[in-house]
Amino acid sequence: MTGKGRILFVDDERRVLNAMRGLFRRDYELFLTSEGADAIRIATENDIDVIVADQRMPGMTGIEVLAEMKARSPRTVRILLTGYADPTAVEGSINLGEVFRFLSKPCPPQMLRETLSLAISASRTRPETTAPVPRPPQPETLAQPVAATPQQPQRETSTPALSERILPAGQPQTRPARPEPPQPALVPPVAAANDTGNVSKPPSAPTTPDVDSRADESSSHWQTVTNVVMSEDTVKETSECLALTSSNLGLKDVSVVIFTVDSEFAATAIRACSADRNAVLATTLVKVAQAIQHENAGVLVTDFTTNKAILQKIIAALKKYMPELVTIVVNNGRDTTDMINLINFGQVFRYVLKPIEPGQLRTEINAAVIRHLYLLNNPESVKRHEVTAAPKTAESSSTVNDFLGRVRGQPPK
Repeated sequence: MTGKGRILFVDDERRVLNAMRGLFRRDYELFLTSEGADAIRIATENDIDVIVADQRMPGMTGIEVLAEMKARSPRTVRILLTGYADPTAVEGSINLGEVFRFLSKPCPPQMLRETLSLAISASRTRPETTAPVPRPPQPETLAQPVAATPQQPQRETSTPALSERILPAGQPQTRPARPEPPQPALVPPVAAANDTGNVSKPPSAPTTPDVDSRADESSSHWQTVTNVVMSEDTVKETSECLALTSSNLGLKDVSVVIFTVDSEFAATAIRACSADRNAVLATTLVKVAQAIQHENAGVLVTDFTTNKAILQKIIAALKKYMPELVTIVVNNGRDTTDMINLINFGQVFRYVLKPIEPGQLRTEINAAVIRHLYLLNNPESVKRHEVTAAPKTAESSSTVNDFLGRVRGQPPK
């Protein structure tokens, strides 16, 4: 894909949209709107590379907009730019919106510029397996404000909606012809997870009837799980990925490393792992490194029962060194700063709260395995999960370097 990047900004503050116009109109083809519902309409009519959404808006929140964008336009890279970093919004940006970055207002222009450049590049690196939405040939005038329809949420103020399309400097302002928006792909229901085979349990892990009763069940459900639609993925691509990995690599060959010192959570995580997959319990970073090196680990499940600052840097380092490794973080609560760091520095796949039932965690692990195999088979797509370099300290640098050395099989210095 060539040409100017297409960026959609959605924010109910006109001054913010005016600032975005002033900063980026020379570099990108801009779409500006003040309403979430209108942003969805724009995305269905145009092939958008990146969407930047505010969180607190009348009608639809930013997370709701980004979650809808993930379903309707999975190629579009999603960024949340907000001055209200409430814990629920940050958690939703991980689990629902699967955002590329979480940026706080006011965001330094250079940081925003660099982030948009990375996001544009990421949006155009995934393999094209479906036809892109056609771009209108020769539109005529600047898009006019779009009146809310009865189906659209009404604004809480009397300020009229703002909706514009800004072409890069030197090109005429235009209004696209409106083709019929493509219908979102219909997703078949989830097949029940059978979780068959054998799990490698630590000696202390309890054997439960729930695990034992699955031993004789068929693992054919892996062939039919097609509704785990990932941020860079369509239903068709997910199905193709499953067919490829099931026949060549084998889903059962993907190990899950569980890093915790919480015995109750360890037992839950062991039960949650598919019984046709190796589950390795690690209680130290040394054991985590050994498991990643020797056990063909594709998913890391960890809680924050150890040094959180060090663990965040370990997750960030692993994402840079092994971008195909998918991480699920489980915690006792929602710490906004921790979650934002895990997004921007670690691109964690899921953030879930304790206590968690084995069935719920099993669903997240199954989705994480599919994401791992997709990245393994499509290495160019790892740019969609590129992370910001985490700040370094003397203590963390030493620990992280020693950890990565062990992952690489190098003896500690």
